[in-house]
Amino acid sequence: MRALVVGGSGSGKSAYAERLVARLSPHRTYVATMRDDGPEASERILRHRSQRAGLGFITVECPDSLMAACQGSTDGVVLVDDLGNLVANALFAPDGTMADAQTVLERLLREIDTLSQSYQHVVLVGNEVGAEGRYPYAETNAWVRVIGALNCRIAASFDEVTEVVSGIACPVKGVLA
Repeated sequence: MRALVVGGSGSGKSAYAERLVARLSPHRTYVATMRDDGPEASERILRHRSQRAGLGFITVECPDSLMAACQGSTDGVVLVDDLGNLVANALFAPDGTMADAQTVLERLLREIDTLSQSYQHVVLVGNEVGAEGRYPYAETNAWVRVIGALNCRIAASFDEVTEVVSGIACPVKGVLA
C-alpha cells in the first residue's frame, strides 16, 4: 500500500500518518526530512520525536535525499515526514543559491519510486499548497510549484490519498484501513 497524506501547517497530518503506519506493520522506518537549522526547527523536531515515541519507529535522518532510507529493512513500512522540507532542502542551498526546480522535481520522483520499490508500504506526508495563490517571492512560488507538482504525480500513482483538515482525515482516493 502506498499512501499520500496532505494538509496545511499544523493540520495534524503527521499524527494521522503515524497512526496509519502503526496499523500497517510492526517494522517501521521514519524518514525525518527537517534540517535542524535553528531554535524553531529544533522545537518542531523534538515535538515530532515525542509524538512518535513508543510507536516503534527506527528513525533515519534524510534532509537532502531519500536514498539513505533505501538501505534499511524493506519488509515493513516507511513514513517520510515531510515532502515540503525535502523540497525546500533540495531547492535552497545553505549559501542562498537555488537549484533548478524541474531537476529537483525529477530527482525526488525517482527517489520516491526507488523508496516505493524498497518497502512493502510507503506513507508520504505532503503539504497542501497553492490555495493561498501567489506569493511575493519567486523562491516561495518555485517551492509551491514543485511541491504541488510532486503531490499531483504521487497522488496519481499511489493507492490512497488523504487530506487532513483541522485534525480530521478526509479521504480523497482509495479506501482507508
